[in-house]
Amino acid sequence: MAAVSGAFVVTQTSLSSKHHSPSSSPTMLLGTRAFPMNNKTARGLIRCELSSSSVSALQQLKKSAIYRYTKERSSIVVIGLSIHTTPLEMLEKLAIPVAEWPQAISELCALNHIEEAAVLSTCNRMEIYVLALSQHRGVREVTQWMSKRSGILVSDICHHWFLLYNKDATQHLFEVSAGLDSLVLGEGQILSQVKQVKEKLRNGFGMVIPGLFEKAITAGKRARAETGIASGAVSVSSAAVELAFTKLPPGSASSATMLVVGAGKMGKLVIKHLVAKGCTRMVVVN
Repeated sequence: MAAVSGAFVVTQTSLSSKHHSPSSSPTMLLGTRAFPMNNKTARGLIRCELSSSSVSALQQLKKSAIYRYTKERSSIVVIGLSIHTTPLEMLEKLAIPVAEWPQAISELCALNHIEEAAVLSTCNRMEIYVLALSQHRGVREVTQWMSKRSGILVSDICHHWFLLYNKDATQHLFEVSAGLDSLVLGEGQILSQVKQVKEKLRNGFGMVIPGLFEKAITAGKRARAETGIASGAVSVSSAAVELAFTKLPPGSASSATMLVVGAGKMGKLVIKHLVAKGCTRMVVVN
């Protein structure tokens, strides 16, 4: 190991040394001068004499190095496709059953630039809400994940998607929860689906996205309680039944035979509405 023959001392006064450029900022540079060795410094110790302004400058230098690549704050992002912008067959391929939401959320949170995630998948929409370390990289990773899972090309997803960030993403979720983005204005089923998402997020999937959905549920409830948006037919199934009855002669509900196409959730809801209207004869085709 080589012997130490000299040391340096950092001083505030040396900042005005002629060796420094006149344009150099005294708060951002630290000067040095030769420091003679003695018994205490023979082991390679370096003595520093820093004024308070020099310490502040050093802290600034450290911060600039630490945050050089982390200037972009985490963002709330929604990557969405809905019946308003996307063919139904694509939505069906992208759909994620409720039972698979926790697994999907875990996979999304495992992506490099995703901190938190939530999935809102219904008949009419496929929306993924994330807290992303980087907007660009986060969107790219989520889109690639969607493509891999559904078999749909990334380019096709990008052709039909919508992207919203932070305030716009928050406002969109509030509108969805209130039924303002539904095919039938004021639809009540979507609020139940938003509540389902919140339930799936209870098992430690972060704080920002769960908090966002909690606020959205409150907004959805207030919209229905404080306005008349929930009056009349408030679901696609109830609207379909109401439309069907406009085609029937008055008082013929009990004698008419109703054909229901599809035995899924929507078909079951249609049957319930028909029964409530007094229908007793129904044929289901699946």
